[in-house]
Amino acid sequence: MKKIVFTPNLITGFISILIGIFIIFKIPSEIEKPVLLFGQSSSEINPELVPFIVSVMLILFGSYTMIFERNSLSNNCWPFITKLLLKNVGFAVLCLTLYSYLFIVLGFVLASAILIFVLSQYLGDVNNYISLLLSIIFPLIVFVVFVNIMHVFLPEFPFFEMRIGNYLIM
Repeated sequence: MKKIVFTPNLITGFISILIGIFIIFKIPSEIEKPVLLFGQSSSEINPELVPFIVSVMLILFGSYTMIFERNSLSNNCWPFITKLLLKNVGFAVLCLTLYSYLFIVLGFVLASAILIFVLSQYLGDVNNYISLLLSIIFPLIVFVVFVNIMHVFLPEFPFFEMRIGNYLIM
């Protein structure tokens, strides 16, 4: 059997490293500095922190993939592109495009719940109740963590706001 030099793991690892390095170099010019209020930053975390963490993770995981997974014993060959594969990828891209518009109109929680439910019903063979439960609980947990712990503001639920004490739920 002929050994393939440019395996999918090698290519994706290399691309991940390049994207991570690109993000690190673009952070200073693309991230807007927070407004100063009374001489102090209006943001509790540095806005460059999250993109930097993502870029370092891309570099680390890309390096791991290139070094350790390149010659794995599993079938590491290029996949055959079928009509079903193209249909599934096309539908996922269409859903993510619609999500980017619904994100602003409906807010993070509702738009994410719709996206998760639709994609799980189309792409997965899952129980409807589990899919519905995950599509409601997961965006709520992410919203609470981002808004209350990390102080990263996401578009809220457009119709009302729910609070428990000082914590914004929706």
